[in-house]
Amino acid sequence: MQISICLIPLDQIALEELIKKIIMISKNKKIPVFDFKIQEKEKEFINDCLEKSFIGQGSYVKDFEEKFSKFVDCEYGITTTSGTTALHLACETLGIKTGDQVLVSSSTNMACAFAVDYCGGIPIPIDIEKETWQMDVNKIEEKINKKTKAIMVVHLFGHPVDMDPVLKISKKYNLKIIEDCAEAHGVEYKGKKVGSIGDIGAFSFFANKTITCGEGGMLVTNSKELAERAKSLKNLSYGKINKFMHEDIGFNYRLPNISAALGLGQFLNIEKIFSEKKRIYNRYKNNLEKVKGVKIPLIREWVTKYIMWVFNIYLDSNFPVSRDELVNKLQEKKIETRNAFVPINRQKILLKKYDLFKEEDCPNANYIMDNGFYLPSGNTISNDDIDFVCEQIINISKR
Repeated sequence: MQISICLIPLDQIALEELIKKIIMISKNKKIPVFDFKIQEKEKEFINDCLEKSFIGQGSYVKDFEEKFSKFVDCEYGITTTSGTTALHLACETLGIKTGDQVLVSSSTNMACAFAVDYCGGIPIPIDIEKETWQMDVNKIEEKINKKTKAIMVVHLFGHPVDMDPVLKISKKYNLKIIEDCAEAHGVEYKGKKVGSIGDIGAFSFFANKTITCGEGGMLVTNSKELAERAKSLKNLSYGKINKFMHEDIGFNYRLPNISAALGLGQFLNIEKIFSEKKRIYNRYKNNLEKVKGVKIPLIREWVTKYIMWVFNIYLDSNFPVSRDELVNKLQEKKIETRNAFVPINRQKILLKKYDLFKEEDCPNANYIMDNGFYLPSGNTISNDDIDFVCEQIINISKR
C-alpha cells in the first residue's frame, strides 16, 4: 500500500506555528508554573559587577533602591536579602515585641506570620473574601484588643486590599500598617501605589516574582525616621562613631550588589513585563471565564491598576472533579500548577504554639486552600501553551 503525502507550501511564520503545535501534541513538553529568561540589560549589569569585582556592596544597590522606591511613590527604599527579611525588618522597625499581636491575612505565604513571630509577636489570622482571596476588612475590628499593635495587609496575587477601611481602623486604634507587596509590584489602589499607603511596604524579588534579583527584597516608606532605623537594623546596627560599638541588635540583611544589578536590569524592563502579565491574564480569562465550575477571582472597583502575579482560580461544586483530581490530570499532561496557600489558621506549628485561634476560624481561607490553585504564569509562556492548558481544563469540565 502506498501513502501519498501532499505538501502545502508554508511561509516562515506559519511553519513556526505548525512546529509549535506539533511539539505540543507530542506531550513531551513540560509547561512550568514559572519560567525566567535573563535579558541583555541584566547580563550587562551583572557582567559589569563581575569585571569591577563589586559583587558585595556597590552602586547598583543604591541605584535600585532609589529607582524602585520612586516608582512606588516612596521617598526611601531599603534593600534586603529577601521578601521575608523585608517583612521581619518592617516588624522590627515598627517596634513589634514579645506578646504584641499583629493582624494578618490568613491566606498568605507563611513568611508573614513568621516575620511577626521572629520579633516575639503573635500573628492573628483574618479571614479572606472568597471572591477575591483578599483580607476581609470587615473582619478586622472584631479581632482588635489591647495587645494589637499592627495590621499586616497582603496584596495577594496582584490585587490590592481595600485600604480605606484599614486606614480608618488603624487611626481609630492607633495601629501601624505593614503592606506585604511581594506579589503586587506596580499595583494601584484608587490611584495610589501599594507600598506607599501604610507606614511601611515590603516587596519580594524572589525568582518567581514579577521582577527578580534571584533572591531579594525591599522595604519602602515615606518616613525618614523609619527609614533610618531600618537601614541601621539591616546593617548590624553599626555605631556612628565607633563602627564596632553596635547601637542595637541588628541583622545582616544586606543585598549583594550583583543581585541588585539583576533587579535593576529587570526594573528597567518593567513595563514590558507588565505587558506580558496583561497578555497572560487576558488569554486565560477569555478561555476560562465561561467554564462551568471554574471561578476567576473578581477585580474590585477600587483597583485602578491590576498587575497579575499569577493566574489563580478556584473550583466550585459545579465542576465535575475535585481540585486535586484536576491538578493530577494536568500533571499527566506535563502542566505544572501550585495549590493555594495553607492558611495561618491551619498551620499545625502555629496552632501548637499559640492558643488564640482554631483551624475553623477562617472558613473562606479554608475553602480556597482546598479548592484554589494557580496555573503556569511565567512571563515567557506562549499563547499556544495557555490555550493547551485551558483546553485540558475545558475538556475535563464537560464530563
